[in-house]
Amino acid sequence: MKRFQDIPQRHIKFFLAICLLIVVCVPRLHSLDAHWSSDEARWLGRSADFMSAVTQGKFSETLIAYHPGVTTMWVAGLRTLFTEPGLNVENLARARWFIGIFVWMGIGVACLLIYRLLGQWVALVGLASLAFSPLFLAQTRRVHTDALATTFILLTVLLFLLYCQNRQNQHYLILSGIAFGLAVLSKSYALILLPWVPLCLFLLRNQGKHTDRFLTYIAEVLCFLNCAVLTSIALWPIFWTPLFGIMTLCLLGLTITLSKSMVNKRCSMVLILAACIGLGLLCISATQTVWYIFDRVNWAVTTPHEVEHFFLGKVVYDPGWLFYPFVFIIKSTPLMLPLAICGVLLLWKQRKQSEDTSRHFRMVLSFVACIILFTVCLSATSKKFSRYLLPAFPMLEILSAIGFVEGLKWVYNALRSRFGAEETAKYKATLAGIACLAFFFIQTVPVLALHPYYGTYYNLSWKMTDITRIITVGEASGLDIAAKYLNDKPDARKLVAQVSPLATEFVYHYFQGRVYRADRITRLVPDYEVVYIRDSQIRGVPQTGTLNGELEAVITLNGIDHVWIYKVR
Repeated sequence: MKRFQDIPQRHIKFFLAICLLIVVCVPRLHSLDAHWSSDEARWLGRSADFMSAVTQGKFSETLIAYHPGVTTMWVAGLRTLFTEPGLNVENLARARWFIGIFVWMGIGVACLLIYRLLGQWVALVGLASLAFSPLFLAQTRRVHTDALATTFILLTVLLFLLYCQNRQNQHYLILSGIAFGLAVLSKSYALILLPWVPLCLFLLRNQGKHTDRFLTYIAEVLCFLNCAVLTSIALWPIFWTPLFGIMTLCLLGLTITLSKSMVNKRCSMVLILAACIGLGLLCISATQTVWYIFDRVNWAVTTPHEVEHFFLGKVVYDPGWLFYPFVFIIKSTPLMLPLAICGVLLLWKQRKQSEDTSRHFRMVLSFVACIILFTVCLSATSKKFSRYLLPAFPMLEILSAIGFVEGLKWVYNALRSRFGAEETAKYKATLAGIACLAFFFIQTVPVLALHPYYGTYYNLSWKMTDITRIITVGEASGLDIAAKYLNDKPDARKLVAQVSPLATEFVYHYFQGRVYRADRITRLVPDYEVVYIRDSQIRGVPQTGTLNGELEAVITLNGIDHVWIYKVR
């Protein structure tokens, strides 16, 4: 016991952080072959085509998706170095593994940045909150764009806030620009951060040791944008041409010169004008090369999705402005929003007590501004999915970590003022232990209990029967279980299953027999009918099926019936 007490506290905290990071990777890298979800077949094909074009030197053919999804195609395409590309469960698991590793490393870096911004306890609680945020965890187990985009957006925000905290350190500004470039390469909605950058500089304008000037602000924004553009040009092979190489080198030289002038506090109008011209020319040339991206993004913003939503009891293509507020309430953990609000209010009350609390409050305002910006901009579009709002969730998790730590401090100070410092100090560790245990059992355990179907998580404050009347349920969860149930039947390879339309492709990858869509004409005689809850919600497929079969099994996840299996007579 004495030897344990002699261990420095920083070593213990470092050990706990490492253990927590190891725990973080387990749900992301285990059972990766479970439930094939929407669009993953598309991204497996895109990543294989992308890597094939790169290895063959056909760089002009790397303009494949309009998201643009470049980082997803790079990361998921790494599997082609170890296995033959194909649309099978093995390829799916390998692609998910690489994406999980990248996101896991991103969470580790994010928590290190949170430690430098807000202290060790907020970093530890923030790591637990980020790691087991259900919507984020579910998306990190998909071959898609949102998890990588969200990770890079989070790193962009944290690095930029660190720069605003210490403007003498240009490395944070450069790294923030690089992270932003990766975010834009991941998904186009990362461009929503552009108005946030000057707003953040305004909110934290009094930070730093030098006098803020208008030219300095312009130079900072230019340096940030230049790094983002240079990253995008360097990592997207479509720009690997001699012309773009020369223009990139010129912009790189201007960026280095601009960065040095900011350190020396000698930003001149001529240098800023030259950097603006260089950035403008490169952006115009890049836009002309990938104009297809902007054209398709405009289409995606103004055109509702071809598959309907079920929202507030109605089947609609555009669920409207209430959709994303409901996503916040339904897909969050019970303590996330209350703790986030608590953190904002407590720091607001303490904002004038010291320089640190004032700085932390303005950082919190920056997080809130970013969350509001994403929510409003995405709500204005016609195409809506809950995963589109994913970038706002990690920032809310950080705010909830702040609320947890500040709430504990407030409770401790209240007890100390009532019972005295000595008496309260005896129970300080007990109070913290009880709070952490409550946090673990309310926030984490219900999420991990759903492994590997994290997408079926809904706020525990809601009744599961209410969820199916409010929002679309599904994400293909449970269809692999239904397929495995049928595979256990005698002569499973000879069986024929009629599957409701939106579920067919997800059953196909797991079922050993033959599958056909319920809305297709065929001469096959079905042995079983599989009905999926999403088809029942939005496509009008009756829960009892269309073949007058006998109910044989029901797949239930998180208290909600997802799949019904009928034996056809």
